[in-house]
Amino acid sequence: MTIKLIATDIDGTFLNDNSQYDHAYFQQLMTQMKTQNVRFIVASGNQYPHLPQYFEEINGEITYLAEDGAHIVANGQAISEDLIPPTLVHDALRWMAQNDGFKHAWLILSGQHGSYTEIPASAKRFKQSSYFYGDLRSVMDLMEVTDAIYKLDITWRQFDVSQQERDFNAAFKGRLRATSSGLGGLDIILPHVNKAYGLRKLQDMWGITKAETLAFGDSGNDVEMLQQAKFGYVMKNAPVAVQRQVGLVTDDDNNHNGMLKTVARYLAEQ
Repeated sequence: MTIKLIATDIDGTFLNDNSQYDHAYFQQLMTQMKTQNVRFIVASGNQYPHLPQYFEEINGEITYLAEDGAHIVANGQAISEDLIPPTLVHDALRWMAQNDGFKHAWLILSGQHGSYTEIPASAKRFKQSSYFYGDLRSVMDLMEVTDAIYKLDITWRQFDVSQQERDFNAAFKGRLRATSSGLGGLDIILPHVNKAYGLRKLQDMWGITKAETLAFGDSGNDVEMLQQAKFGYVMKNAPVAVQRQVGLVTDDDNNHNGMLKTVARYLAEQ
């Protein structure tokens, strides 16, 4: 067994519940990865500009699958982008405005040049969302946004949004797809786009197989990626419904270095 590629989700997987991680431990593993010619990928539903901030003190090369795989960045350069046609963005916005399950949701459009919401800039929710979207702008009408869009980010106060996911996917089958992002959120992306789609692109580009890939995640939007790796681990802290879809579970959760400990074990064995 030789691992040549490690891919991980960030929130709830790589990071603990305080959005932190053990920098020294990870740097040690990154040094080992460089020695063993193992590539490292961060795969997230978050925007690309948000992700490198976690690794400013880390020495090592990291490739980013942002926007659930719609935006792939290596060495600071975009190598792949999958944008939602404006007509589809508008169709989705109109449908949500007329659907009772979506009327009271918070909505953000994540675009090439910024992110946009109708949440007032003075609202507490706007400030909370700005943590993930550093370039978030409050606009009067999302229908007027002209930026090219990677993803629609929708969140509710409640955590169980499975009914909203089913309703949206039934209405937009073959056109757009809603996938759980965890903690009461849905990401709406193109049907063919997911983290596995981005991972496959990089596997093909680098000549790395599923059998040489180790991956980690904790949410519904990670499942396809975990299935794209022979060694796909769901986190111990993941919902039971997600654990049931994946064969391997980490021994420890995200608050106890579950992902990093598993990586260390695989690197030590090769």
